[in-house]
This record gives sequence, structure tokens and C-alpha cells, in this order.
Amino acid sequence: MCCAGSEQRLTCTDQMMLFGKVSQQLCGIKKLPWSCDSRYFWGWLNAVFNKVDYDRIRDVGPDRAASEWLLRCGAMVRYHGQERWQMDYNHLPTGPLDKYKIQAIDATNSCIMSIGFDHMETSNICC
Repeated sequence: MCCAGSEQRLTCTDQMMLFGKVSQQLCGIKKLPWSCDSRYFWGWLNAVFNKVDYDRIRDVGPDRAASEWLLRCGAMVRYHGQERWQMDYNHLPTGPLDKYKIQAIDATNSCIMSIGFDHMETSNICC
């Protein structure tokens, strides 16, 4: 798959081993020239992570939904009144929906995209 000085690129066989049936179905579509290009796969996956779910915003509140979006995309969030940064999606704080207000965001090396910015419009980020 890779040698010193050679271009690293996943072949259809490599992708099928990594991603299973989904990749197998994509690689079987010969009419689409991008079907086996991993760059498009990751772009598509980033777009899925950035998709705004307005029902989720309504159900859990804007700050919780924005926190979920940011953490899902690899960013960090700090809440008002807390010193530590929240980095793990699986350890988001629980409790009343209005208790945790986003104070700061560190999106360094994250995959947030402009299509997800609607999360921020509904959030009341405090200073």
C-alpha cells in the first residue's frame, strides 16, 4: 500500500478492508470517477458531521446542540464558569438544558465547515 517516496492512496481493495460494505458499494459504481477516491469520502463525512439538525436544537437547546456539533467535529468547548475545556463528546455534562452556556471555542485542527454555522446562530454564547 505504501513505499518510501511513493504516493499514499487507498485502492478500492484497501477501502473495502477499512470501510466494509459501504465502500464496496461505492467502488462498484464505475460511472462515478470519484467513487474510490478517499478524499471525497472524507469530504462527504465532514459534511455529514456538520449537518444542522434543527429538531435536535429544539429538543436539547442551542448550547447543547452546538456543543455536540463542535465536539463531533474535533473542536473543544469551554462553558461559562468552568476552567477546563470539554474535549470528549461522550463526556458532555448532563443536567438542565440551560445550565451549560458556551463561553469559548477552540476549533484548531477541527473539521467544522460553514454549513454547520447555523448551530452558532441559535446558541447564546456568553462572554
